Amino acid sequence: ALVGDDPAVLGGLLTDFQDSANNIATELHKAALANDLQATGGLAHKLKSAAQSVGAVALGKLCADMEKAGKTSDAATLNVLMPRFGLEMIQVNTDLLAFQKEARS
Repeated sequence: ALVGDDPAVLGGLLTDFQDSANNIATELHKAALANDLQATGGLAHKLKSAAQSVGAVALGKLCADMEKAGKTSDAATLNVLMPRFGLEMIQVNTDLLAFQKEARS
């Protein structure tokens, strides 16, 4: 609703989101591997907002949980959430590729 129904505008928005989300996810994984819980939480916050703005609700919810765990230095919870995060990023990327393919048809 924020960008109307112009396929080009929507496609550009989603492509920008995908690029940004993948970059943030890479940095988030690096921070988690380095056990930098505060950075992990901050990156999850950043991705949460972007995911919610494009309707990636499950990713946004997961990022909210990761943000909370990072900010409270809850390494055990982050260790549980990180594999789910990886799987959710794969799902979001798959969904975006399918949407882009459909939009080109």
